[in-house]
Amino acid sequence: MISEEDNKKELRCSRCGSKEVILVRKYSGEALCRNCLRNSLLSRMRRSVSKYGLLTRRDRLLYIRTGLPYDSVLWELFQEMESEFPVTVESTYVDVETSEGLWNSLYETVEESHKGKKLVIPLVLDDVVALFLKFIFQGSPSIFIAKGRVFLAMREIDRTIIPFVGIPIEEAWALLTNKIDNVEDILDYISKNRYLSMILKLEEAIPGARFNFLRSLERIDLLKSIGIVFR
Repeated sequence: MISEEDNKKELRCSRCGSKEVILVRKYSGEALCRNCLRNSLLSRMRRSVSKYGLLTRRDRLLYIRTGLPYDSVLWELFQEMESEFPVTVESTYVDVETSEGLWNSLYETVEESHKGKKLVIPLVLDDVVALFLKFIFQGSPSIFIAKGRVFLAMREIDRTIIPFVGIPIEEAWALLTNKIDNVEDILDYISKNRYLSMILKLEEAIPGARFNFLRSLERIDLLKSIGIVFR
């Protein structure tokens, strides 16, 4: 019988054929090495920026750094994406170490004066879906993410964007650790957040469920039905 460990040794990157696989996407079956995963995530970020009209070449950007485990991964991806354009990217630090801590800090963070700079918030796909589930269960969203933008108390916050909405948490984590199996690390990180935990269980039962939620959040009729209206 072939062991799970032997199966892992036989894995090759679906894109370049490398044996150095660090992630297998359960929702697509695709195995990826570090370089191909990084390129894939950069492509998703570019698509989100283009699709939702998040950035322009004239933007002055202020990136929010945090104490999240994968903060450095998102920061490096964003810097690489923006290195292609003549934009100014600065950073500031918000002292949070969990996704929920970042959610709770958004009111204070986005209400501060940033002198015309566009804020870049490091929230990922799991955050977007978790906040949607929180709305479903609580009925009145204090924080809501739709089309790469932040809404606080149903009010769109101008000049605040999230280009990471297509990045699942385990894919950022894979770039952080270069390990093919990060389930235990991720479970430990999200264990105190009921909504992130719900998403992990849902995704395990129905691979790709998070992207289905994301597509739902692109529907204008759905957003209008819950009071979200874009300018």
